[in-house]
Amino acid sequence: MIPSVARDNKVFTNEYQYYQKYENFHKSVVQNLARMQHDGNPTRFLDFTTDPLVALFFATQSSLREDASVYLFIRQAFDANSKEVRLSAFIASQKDRNLKQLVKTFNEEEKESISVAEAKMILSRGIFVKPNTIKDPDNLRMLRQEGTFAIPGNLIEKEYITEISPFENDLSFEEIVIPFEYQEEIRKGLVRRGYTREKLLGEADRTIKYDCLSESDISQINPRYIQKAYCQYSVTVESKEFMTVGEMEQLGYRISKDSKADSIWIWFRRPDNDSGNNILIQHWYKESVNKYDWSGSQYKDLTLDETKCDSYITYEYFKANYYRINYKHLPNNPKAKLVNLEVVYKNSKLLLKTNLLKGTKLSLSYRVNDNVEKSVKLEVSEPVTSIDVQSYKEVRKLEVEVIMIVPILQNQSIIKNYGIDFEKIKGDFIQRNENGPSVGYKKFVFNCGL
Repeated sequence: MIPSVARDNKVFTNEYQYYQKYENFHKSVVQNLARMQHDGNPTRFLDFTTDPLVALFFATQSSLREDASVYLFIRQAFDANSKEVRLSAFIASQKDRNLKQLVKTFNEEEKESISVAEAKMILSRGIFVKPNTIKDPDNLRMLRQEGTFAIPGNLIEKEYITEISPFENDLSFEEIVIPFEYQEEIRKGLVRRGYTREKLLGEADRTIKYDCLSESDISQINPRYIQKAYCQYSVTVESKEFMTVGEMEQLGYRISKDSKADSIWIWFRRPDNDSGNNILIQHWYKESVNKYDWSGSQYKDLTLDETKCDSYITYEYFKANYYRINYKHLPNNPKAKLVNLEVVYKNSKLLLKTNLLKGTKLSLSYRVNDNVEKSVKLEVSEPVTSIDVQSYKEVRKLEVEVIMIVPILQNQSIIKNYGIDFEKIKGDFIQRNENGPSVGYKKFVFNCGL
């Protein structure tokens, strides 16, 4: 994600002039940039919202036949009046991009005392503005859209700010792909919930129109008839151009009528997708042959039942990216609590000592003398928990593993205190890596009687 001011080198070079052109001297730099961004002028701000349906609205407004995306970030945010936000925005108001001069001017105008080293650290990373901290009653679009902003970091070379860094290069994010085929239906659903251009932008609502489809781009594959107690027809349809659900319904109806069959199955899929990986499955039929509890909705003189659960996106993305998909973890909270967990073996008992919260779900497994492993599930109830170990005449070696299960399987009170990715706790017991979810894990080995 690149902000509008950085998408054209000429615009980026003249950022200061754009700011001067639209500057309101009665407002702060942050307020001015927020208003400029919502008015469609080039800025170094990126639009975000705390309302996922607002994000979905803007993601599906293109008139191009292509997929869209909603990006999800869970990050630490800074108050609009913090030095981090004010300094990151301040760049836009300055012609001189020399870091030392920029810091000097900022300190003088903002009554701050930031060092060049601190400024470089702030400006090199992207930051989020905490929602509802930009106070500007004149910026109605920001209020209507429950908007907030991100300010990307900068590339600093030889003490000069030379360019803006793409925001997704900074830490982790989640991309949710919105298949083109369903965007028209999504827009209708958003309108029913009151998410319209008039509400969010103060503009008249308009219908999004796509270029017409070409018949030559549509292929019908493996058509065949089967004679049962009724005449059945089936075919797979591929289109080089993406089709809306409405267009697939119109085409499906036409194919069904042309087939003259009583029951028609049509599989819509994208070109080169595997068989069975469909965008939409249609079953058209004449009600006169429905003796099989088929269900559907009336479509002109036929009945249509649609299946959308096999949509291609998740499967195709996973298949194409299996070897490079990594878990994306939230950064640790600066105030993360240090958790401890130790196990002691004494008098044929394992004593588990921890400061984990009461109710934390754990799994403890142990193996005596390399024999069969035994497992115990437990919830923390006291600072010290005692577990009886199966009696053996002689214990030479005892291996113990303690696992704290993933956040989503913990009780809500635990998730609230530990975070949805255990980002609110830290310590050698907490394991976070690219190959799996965050868990708690620690291994203990006791060599006895040696």
